Amino acid sequence: MYPSSDDMPWWAWLFPVALVLGLIVRIIWVWRRGGFRQADTPAQATAGPGSPTYPEVWARAMEGRTPELARPVDVPRPESVEEVSVWAASEDFRRTVLVSAPVFWVVLPVAALGFLIWGSITDPGDGWTGNIFDDESTGQPWNFWQVWVGVAIWLLIAVGVLALRLSVYADLRLENQRIYEHGVAHSIHRTSVDYDDGEASWPTYIALDRRLDDQQAARIHEAFEQWLSSTGLPPSGSDPISSTTLFGAQAKGGYFFLHLPVSQTSGVTAEHRWLLITEPRDDEGDIIVTPVPATKQLRKIRVKLRRRAARKARV
Repeated sequence: MYPSSDDMPWWAWLFPVALVLGLIVRIIWVWRRGGFRQADTPAQATAGPGSPTYPEVWARAMEGRTPELARPVDVPRPESVEEVSVWAASEDFRRTVLVSAPVFWVVLPVAALGFLIWGSITDPGDGWTGNIFDDESTGQPWNFWQVWVGVAIWLLIAVGVLALRLSVYADLRLENQRIYEHGVAHSIHRTSVDYDDGEASWPTYIALDRRLDDQQAARIHEAFEQWLSSTGLPPSGSDPISSTTLFGAQAKGGYFFLHLPVSQTSGVTAEHRWLLITEPRDDEGDIIVTPVPATKQLRKIRVKLRRRAARKARV
């Protein structure tokens, strides 16, 4: 016979409560990153190593009359690595997932261990009283060795997860330094084709290098539009596709995004006008995409960071 839930001490509920809270944080984090996407499904348009290219699409874009393209002129540039860190974290819960949540998971077993130590000192009882799952066993939680072993294992796992997450968080600092030094601003332009999987739909976007002249930017945009109309959208969950991959080196400077790396709400309302795109160190790596906050949010971020820097300077 196992003890009923009425006989379970309050601390026994800490683990399931923490598990539920962690799951809630994870769900919110995924939703803010763009929601749960369906698994990849077959589609006509794909891009990647060995994928087809479309030089004929680029040729048509070069020969035809290219529509004018409105481009924002207020090109953003991060003022510091700290600002890049805030930009990168503005659309997800990376600090919560990598720092706050693991710390919380460590605090819980530490509190449980403190409770056991406190109880064994103030009310030691009869020492070890046997198996906690035996109905005939008596005593407080600290009188059962299984409880101590369980809490110790819980603590070791939590500390291991915390150490792993903190190492990832430290690596992000190096990544943010690289973004600050090499990231290039790309303006965001909504395409004429929205993605619809039968359950939900969302807009798709083209990002254009701000260093492109207006004519070249318009050509790349038009080439992407013609590619979409002739081949269809790539599979759900596809990574950003570069214009170089599709149309050749002469079309360098653009990317197609099936999903913007921002929240669903921001993606639909197009609040964001810019992305920072950092090319990989080698041709085989992935690009790093950093959303630039909307104008009002960017202003608030900079005011806050400047005040913080001023306070540090006075110390």
